[in-house]
Amino acid sequence: MSVLKIVSRYATSLYDLAKAENKVEQVYQNMLSVWEVAKNEEFSDFLKSPIIPLNKKKDVFKAVFGEKVEPIVLNTIFIMAEHKREVYLKDFCRAFISKYNKAKGISIVCLTTVAPLTEPTVNALLETFKAKGLIAQTVELETKLDPSLIGGFVLEFDDQVYDASLAYKLDQMKKNFSENLYIKNL
Repeated sequence: MSVLKIVSRYATSLYDLAKAENKVEQVYQNMLSVWEVAKNEEFSDFLKSPIIPLNKKKDVFKAVFGEKVEPIVLNTIFIMAEHKREVYLKDFCRAFISKYNKAKGISIVCLTTVAPLTEPTVNALLETFKAKGLIAQTVELETKLDPSLIGGFVLEFDDQVYDASLAYKLDQMKKNFSENLYIKNL
């Protein structure tokens, strides 16, 4: 089974349980905290270690998350560990956050440009994507600068990338020119 299917099932179960207990907002905040810990390289190595027994891992989860998270979050992490899926904790957090954002109609958007854009320019760009139904009406925007783009922009949203950079277009042209249209491909 793919990692995406595995974490989606756990995320859906936790989201439905949080919704049933009317604790979606608290669980969302908890999952943001768990995600910050799960992104830590040393913690990730701990999760991957086959030498550490399940009871020790549960003790660490209790110590790290114990009183800081809702019991349903901690129990879900325990269940993942019992099924030897604790290595997917970071992906599970990302899947839950994505499910929450989708339910709330929020798009997380990352805009990468060569130079900072003015607010009206950014708003016009986002409105174009909203009008086409590619992103939700509510947007959480992160901006980055990358001089290697040469010009244009790259917009990342909902696991999609819209690359309108000059570097990408030049690369495409280079590939097109490298094809010899006069020699038949065998």
